[in-house]
Amino acid sequence: MQVQIMSPAAARVDFAVPPAPRLSSLDGKTIGLYNNMTGGADVAVERLATHLSQRYPNITFERYGGVVRPGRPTLSRGNHIDDEEAAHIAAEVDAVIGATAH
Repeated sequence: MQVQIMSPAAARVDFAVPPAPRLSSLDGKTIGLYNNMTGGADVAVERLATHLSQRYPNITFERYGGVVRPGRPTLSRGNHIDDEEAAHIAAEVDAVIGATAH
């Protein structure tokens, strides 16, 4: 009798995503804060907003995660930003900071 053992793991895919260009300053910018709805991510983005606001008084924030945009997808652990929503967000802010936690 012959036994064949097969791995259920998917084939590895290697790809690199180049980092986004850095802003020269955050002063006067609108920053998107993405909370992926895991435990503590909301706390992380709010703490970040507090610290950045102290350093850059003219900064503003748009928050993404959960049900925060009527008519747009509810973003959650199971429903992440798709290409269409990413385009909406890119048009609304100068940069996005994402927080994952838990």
